[in-house]
Amino acid sequence: MEISTMSQKSARDGLGTTDNFKGGVYVTKNGVAELFVQTAVERQMELNELRLERQTNSLLKLTMLSKQDIKNNRKMSPEEALRRMRDARK
Repeated sequence: MEISTMSQKSARDGLGTTDNFKGGVYVTKNGVAELFVQTAVERQMELNELRLERQTNSLLKLTMLSKQDIKNNRKMSPEEALRRMRDARK
């Protein structure tokens, strides 16, 4: 993604059509970034990356908790786990 910077006036003039806008633009006011504009596709990619990162972190946390359970001898057979799941549904 290529990022550029432009003034508010340039943004109003240049971003009015999809032909002019390719995404990744910082809009500035008095030389200070006030707004970042991106395309819907760029935003969706960003959200997908965030979702994947959260899933990865969740799996890591589950793995660490599982290791602690095994270390503390809190474990059960697959049959026992299935029985408990069935009992919880009742």
